[in-house]
Amino acid sequence: MDTPAPAGRTVPLTRLAQKAACLAQVVNATVRDAASDAGLTIADADVLLALRNTPGHRLRPTSLSTACGLSSGGTSNVILRLVQSGYVTREANVHDGRSTWVQLTPEGETLARSVLAAATAEHSRFYDRLPDDTAAALERLLDTALHHLEGRDTRPAEAPSP
Repeated sequence: MDTPAPAGRTVPLTRLAQKAACLAQVVNATVRDAASDAGLTIADADVLLALRNTPGHRLRPTSLSTACGLSSGGTSNVILRLVQSGYVTREANVHDGRSTWVQLTPEGETLARSVLAAATAEHSRFYDRLPDDTAAALERLLDTALHHLEGRDTRPAEAPSP
């Protein structure tokens, strides 16, 4: 539902959110397609890419859940699939016997690199379709909007009228 814009505003906030969500869907579809082409789910790819982007290519399962926006049960299922496929290993945390590390294997690193390369190539094609400076301008506008909508507006309050 597109709620009307408040008086003095020309664009309903819900329409802006819908357009931002559509942009996210278009961009995220490239990762989903690259993952699918590699025989992975998007959750599998997210876990592999999260591990690839960390020092030592390893994280605790809880950190993976947070990084990928997955439930703990969902993360466990993904880890199990990836262990069975040989893309990650689980190893005991020598400093904390209650936890484990999930680490990329060399095969997992290769696969993560491949998925990332395919998605990046498609992103480059997207950039080629945009007019110059559109992405940079959009980023600035989104940063400004989020800054204010999330309550991070640090402008000084107006002085009370005498």
